[in-house]
Amino acid sequence: MAQERKKRRIVLASILKPVDDTRMFEKMGVTLAKEGSYDVIIIGYPAAHIPSYNGIRFIPLKTFPRLSFKRLMAKWEVFRKVWKVKPDSLVITTHELLFPAVLLKILLNISIVYDVRENYYRNILHSGSFGWLIRWPLALATRFKEKLLAPSVDYFFLAEQGYEKEFKFYRSGWKVIENKAILSDHTLYERSSNRKLNLLFSGTLSESTGVFQAIELAKQIYLLNDQVRLTIIGLASKKSEQDKIQSTVQMHSFITLIGGDRLVSHHEIVQQIKQADFGILAYPSSSHTLNSHPTKLYEYLGYGLPIILNSKWPWIDQYLKYQPFVFTDFNHPDYPQLLNSLITGEFYPVKPSNVSWESEEATFLASLGNL
Repeated sequence: MAQERKKRRIVLASILKPVDDTRMFEKMGVTLAKEGSYDVIIIGYPAAHIPSYNGIRFIPLKTFPRLSFKRLMAKWEVFRKVWKVKPDSLVITTHELLFPAVLLKILLNISIVYDVRENYYRNILHSGSFGWLIRWPLALATRFKEKLLAPSVDYFFLAEQGYEKEFKFYRSGWKVIENKAILSDHTLYERSSNRKLNLLFSGTLSESTGVFQAIELAKQIYLLNDQVRLTIIGLASKKSEQDKIQSTVQMHSFITLIGGDRLVSHHEIVQQIKQADFGILAYPSSSHTLNSHPTKLYEYLGYGLPIILNSKWPWIDQYLKYQPFVFTDFNHPDYPQLLNSLITGEFYPVKPSNVSWESEEATFLASLGNL
């Protein structure tokens, strides 16, 4: 009898992302488990419900506040957990794990991959997550750390094409692995010809992602047509923004909030996408999001959800043939014209292509296989 080939053990690790994070679990983790030659372990923030999947083990961290001493120490909890399982390869999803990862590489002789999901330097400066006094020192320290430790990283995954231009520390070897959608089916979601006005804002809930612009847009359209409904689903990590969103929802019965102060599963978000009539992309103009393809863009396209957005995005032209967009200027909207476009517009005569994670799987597996 032929001896069974030993599986290669690989850890996908984060600090703030939960263990059921879509990119770590449903995309990378499931792809590796289905391939059959990997023993997959995911380490991350605790999820409301720890998933179960054959070939994947989940190791949640202890809970901690977003800005706290426990958050600073979480990297060493990850270090201890990785040390205990002794993988062959470690994929980290945040700059916070760079130093522990390099140390583990030296001590365990493992390969390390940095999955660069964000331009952390720009995010720290422009997203509003940190106070003015610490933004510049923290941003500079983060970029210095990335440049200093990059030569010790074996490979880089870049979640955005634009990152190839925004920074250069990844030059030792890299592939762009875009954050495309996990689609539960491969056909456009069928919507009623009697078009309703159920609007959706999903994902991270903050001023920097445009949630308050989306709320204002819905409020103004509601004054013109009381059939408008807005569902907001996702997590607001800042307490002040949680409170602002919740107080707005309490004052307006046509707005529904799912989450806000808690993590929301990807399954819940997909269900809301399928029930919505229009999705809202309302990111304010900022250098930290200009070159980004928001994950929900791929999800909305994949499920055939028409998208309300402004025309500033550099990638718009490549999707125009699918007729998915309703354009508006969120700073100076023409609400009657927008409402008319929502009611009379025709969308998706052609099914969008190249928006699914399946198009990234082969490149992802080949990159890890060559380490």
